[in-house]
Amino acid sequence: MAPGRPAGRHQTLYRALVTLYPRSFRMDYGEPMVQLFADRVRDVGARAWLRALPDLARTVPVERIEAVMSRLGPGARVLALAFAVLGAAAVTIGIGAGAVPIIAVAVVAVLVSQRRLFAALGGERAPLRHAVVQAWWAPVAGLLGLAMILAGIGTIFEAHNLGGRIVGSSLLMAFGAAMLFGLMRRPFARTPGNAAILLATVPAMAMFWMIVPPLAAIAIWVGVLASGFEEPAVV
Repeated sequence: MAPGRPAGRHQTLYRALVTLYPRSFRMDYGEPMVQLFADRVRDVGARAWLRALPDLARTVPVERIEAVMSRLGPGARVLALAFAVLGAAAVTIGIGAGAVPIIAVAVVAVLVSQRRLFAALGGERAPLRHAVVQAWWAPVAGLLGLAMILAGIGTIFEAHNLGGRIVGSSLLMAFGAAMLFGLMRRPFARTPGNAAILLATVPAMAMFWMIVPPLAAIAIWVGVLASGFEEPAVV
C-alpha cells in the first residue's frame, strides 16, 4: 500500500487507541508501537488491524491492572481485588450461569497480571493433611475441592443426559483435583499453587442457586490474595 492519506488515517486511529495504555507504558513503548503499526500498514494495508486489534484487546487490560496494582499498597490491593470478586459473585447471583464467562475472564485477568503464573506445576508437594493447615482459608479450600470431586462422582449417576454424566462430572472432578493439587503445591511454589487454587473456584462462583459455594470461593480468593504470590521459605 503506497503511503498517503489512507495510511495516515490508519496511523492516527491507532495512535488514539494507544492512549488506552497507562501513561508510563506509552512513554516507553507508545512511539515504537505506532511506528511498527505504520510499517505494517505500508506492507499489508488495512489487514494490519487483524493483528493490532486482538493485541490491543489482550494487552490493554493487563497493563491497566498492573498500573493500578503498582500504585496500591498491599492492603489496598487486597481490598480492591476482594471488591472485584464480590462484584463478580453479585453478578453471578443476579444473572445466573450467563455470568460464568465474566468470572472466568476476571480470574484469568488477575492471574495473567502475575508474571510468574505459568511456572512449572510439577515438583515437590506437601501431604494434603499438612497443606490444609498452612493458612486460615486452606481448610475451606480443601473442603471445597473435596466437595467438587464428590459432586462430580454424584453427577455420573444423577445427570439426565450422557453429556452431563461425562463432561459435567469430568469438569467437576478436574476442578476439585486442581484445588487439592494447588494446596499441596503451594508450600513449595506459591505462584503456581495460588493459580491452581483460584482457577478451581470458578465452578463454585457459578453455583448461584446455592449460598455456601460462592461464599467459600470468596473466602478463598480473599485469603489467597491477602497472602500474596511471593515465594515462601520451604517448610
